[in-house]
Amino acid sequence: MKRWGALGAAVLLAAVAASCASEPPPRRAPSVAVATVAGWWHTELDDVPLGTAEGDNAVASALARQWSHFGQGEIAAYGRPVIASTQSGGLPPLPGGEDHAVRLDHEPGDPASHRKLYKSFSAANWPTGAEPFSQLDGSPEDVSARYIVYEYVDGARLSLTERGWINLAQFKEGYATADGKHVSDPSWWLVVYQRDGQLFLDLAHYEEGRIAGPRLDFQQYLNRWLKIELRVYQGDRVEVYLDDRLFDVGRQAEYPVGRMRFPGRPAGAGGPTVTRPEGWIFGVGNYSNPEDPRSGSLVHVGPAAVLPLP
Repeated sequence: MKRWGALGAAVLLAAVAASCASEPPPRRAPSVAVATVAGWWHTELDDVPLGTAEGDNAVASALARQWSHFGQGEIAAYGRPVIASTQSGGLPPLPGGEDHAVRLDHEPGDPASHRKLYKSFSAANWPTGAEPFSQLDGSPEDVSARYIVYEYVDGARLSLTERGWINLAQFKEGYATADGKHVSDPSWWLVVYQRDGQLFLDLAHYEEGRIAGPRLDFQQYLNRWLKIELRVYQGDRVEVYLDDRLFDVGRQAEYPVGRMRFPGRPAGAGGPTVTRPEGWIFGVGNYSNPEDPRSGSLVHVGPAAVLPLP
């Protein structure tokens, strides 16, 4: 057996002491699906209890601190969102490890086709998204930003007729008019639809009658978490990224990008005069055609955020 001399023993003891006294390695920060920036809005769905959002129960109250509107008081049109666990619900884990997601389920024949979540921004709460939102606070001057959301579309539950469609993400702007109405017009949206037995994904805008421009086979995005990012460059373009890859670009020349309703101007060609802006809206989820009762779909919404442009 090899014996340690006095010098060897001293070296060994010193090494052991140094090892015991050394600081433990720093812990890595937990991974997140969507990066966040201080002062900019993001969701924290794991802070919302599991269960169905009904009335002002704990689920609804917590969800309302994340999303401005999900059908509160409009159950006939929106239904009731459910906060579900991805782990116990059989869904794959979210990229950042978060567990809670919003389940938006539309059965065929269900009249509650507005299964979506709205995040509303005013001049007062942009870009933090602090709630409660108030229409009286107007609209942000410039809504240029990155709008990001993770969504999971269940392929087994997706049944669309030729009239069927679901909007996964959209922008809207609210305003009041001289004839006393309060309106929220959609501008751009990302839509899934079926043609000749094939599923497509498309970027569309309000004045587009028939879907035009690039369209993508959506089959590859079913049954997994899809990262959707819409980059708004107000007055110029909106870029669509799927899993961080550029898919399509909408141009101001096709339809206004960002803010489009301003006081003193008509609300569209021949429309009444706009008297007050009433907020800018980022919508996500499972909004389907109310005039198509035969279609059905199930979409889960995970983390979401608004970030400054790169």
